[in-house]
Amino acid sequence: MLSFIFYVVGGFFGFIFLLLILAILFGKKVERKWDLEADFLNAKGREIGELDLELKRYPKEQTDFELVVKFFLRHDALLPGRTVEVTLNDEIVLTGKVEKQGVIRLSKEHLIAEITNPAEGDLCTVVCDGQEISRAALRPD
Repeated sequence: MLSFIFYVVGGFFGFIFLLLILAILFGKKVERKWDLEADFLNAKGREIGELDLELKRYPKEQTDFELVVKFFLRHDALLPGRTVEVTLNDEIVLTGKVEKQGVIRLSKEHLIAEITNPAEGDLCTVVCDGQEISRAALRPD
């Protein structure tokens, strides 16, 4: 009975080790120039949104770096038809219209300015129809 348990446990860890070796050999390597995020908080300190900025490439498949931008926010002030602007160091970088009440998602298609070299600590502000909703500093992801 003890040998059966030994073989089961040994087989499980052997399988995990095999998966690790296969992931190292055949997995995609990602090269990142920068990977930053800003977490937007409400008055109670709960997260209500996030901005992710990433400049990456897959060295075996791509020669140029690709910008990945994802923005998500939940707030009561987000009513359908309102315009939301996301600024980075007082420059508008993303803009879009609210489609669903209380929620907005923006991505690279909503990018209106080039993001060249963001740094940790850069201030990101969310404005809805001229009224500031939230602000947060960029930090490493």
